[in-house]
Amino acid sequence: MRTYLDCIPCLISQVLKAARAVTDDEEVHRQVVNAIAAIIPGLSLGLKPPEIVQRGYRLVSEITGNSDPYCRAKVEANYTALALWSNLKRLVEQSTDRLFTACRLAILANSLDFGANFNYGGIGTVIEEAMMCSLPLAVNNYDQLRNSLSNCRSLLYLGDNAGEIVFDRLFIEEIHRVRELETCFVVREKPVINDVTMDDALTVGMDRVAKVIANGSDAPATILSECSAELQQLFHSADIIITKGQGNYESLEGEAGNIFFLLRAKCPPVAGLLGVNVGDCILKREARD
Repeated sequence: MRTYLDCIPCLISQVLKAARAVTDDEEVHRQVVNAIAAIIPGLSLGLKPPEIVQRGYRLVSEITGNSDPYCRAKVEANYTALALWSNLKRLVEQSTDRLFTACRLAILANSLDFGANFNYGGIGTVIEEAMMCSLPLAVNNYDQLRNSLSNCRSLLYLGDNAGEIVFDRLFIEEIHRVRELETCFVVREKPVINDVTMDDALTVGMDRVAKVIANGSDAPATILSECSAELQQLFHSADIIITKGQGNYESLEGEAGNIFFLLRAKCPPVAGLLGVNVGDCILKREARD
């Protein structure tokens, strides 16, 4: 997916929010905004949105001296979600289709994003929406997902946000109830926004249900050309790929593979491409040779 003009004010808003998470010093905030403004004329609209966001967060790190503005918030999100583990398990176990319920929870939890200008309402809202079934899947390729899982041996699961990763673990456990797969869960190499890193994965016990690897990149997405040789090899050899989040959709839309995008549409350009409304839940298969 290319960058739209709408992405530029979103970029400015995101980096300003990150700077404010680091310090109350308005002069630093001004420096960050000025630095972003200076690079905007040189940004090609042919770049993927996560590539311009990556540049923005690198500037925040350089100017503030803080490479992980949301560190404390990520820890909080992980432990808040873990405290709900027994409730989440019960919700899945009491449902008529355990895999679908766990999948839907994982999609709803994609709203736990500190980057996008999207009012997610917190983890409690995710649980409430799941229990009330108030948000159906606007794009629903669940049957294709279930069929693919029953006919494959290897799964590559690309994670997205802290807190959300607890819901991913629950979903992977339910996948393994359907079929035991060689499963690899992918995190970011370095902190960016509230995206998952190795620390987050180990905190929530993801290593108990999957092999966890870092992708070699600090982009808030999966930009294959920047990822490690290991990740690229896994991406091109996996029988099925599940990717979480809008950033992964923006960076991987159009790539070859048996790919399932699980996300909530968080902005008008992405919602428009998907033919849905902002806030809608998406389970979309894109299979290309």
